[in-house]
Amino acid sequence: MAELLAIVRKEKSYDVMRSLSKAEIPYVSWTVKGRGKEGGLRYKGVIREKVLMPFLPKRAFLVFPEEEQVEEAVNLIVESAHTGAYGDGKVFLINQEEESVMKLVKAVIRPEKVYEVIKALEKDGFRAMTMWDVVGRGKEGGIMVGDTPYDELAKTLVMVAVEDKDTDKVIESITKAAHTGAYGDGKVFACNLSKVWTIRTKVEGL
Repeated sequence: MAELLAIVRKEKSYDVMRSLSKAEIPYVSWTVKGRGKEGGLRYKGVIREKVLMPFLPKRAFLVFPEEEQVEEAVNLIVESAHTGAYGDGKVFLINQEEESVMKLVKAVIRPEKVYEVIKALEKDGFRAMTMWDVVGRGKEGGIMVGDTPYDELAKTLVMVAVEDKDTDKVIESITKAAHTGAYGDGKVFACNLSKVWTIRTKVEGL
């Protein structure tokens, strides 16, 4: 069984759900926010450019087609989510055994460090990213506040897809910006990407 991750416009999520369900391809879905290389919704005025919305509402789909269904699943997602405008999203084929030239960097960080991480990535030229709120804990198993145990703590998951050559740079940007030195700073993971499709252009590639 293969694994696809699709990030699509929130308003197109029902169309994607319906197409996958009709084809009997299993999936899970949740709400996220994200942006592409354009860096969010921007207004270019006569004098200066203004960011109207740095992140847009999106829907994530983790899809599990059989190996022979991968092409069908990708086509269903792309056609269902396509509008032709910037912000249509991406489809990622994850963790296949063939040699990878791209990575999906996933960082679980403190929510209060999100702004610093975003700015660090932007400074290094990486504007496209997806994020969502999660809960988690490390090996220490949560924290004690007085006599009250907290097994799970609020975290933010930040996801960036990059070429292999940029992986170390992205990881360094995130770890430096998210670091406090205390327990609970989080983790950074890098997964292989076999293929990526841009929904707006219907073309394979980042």
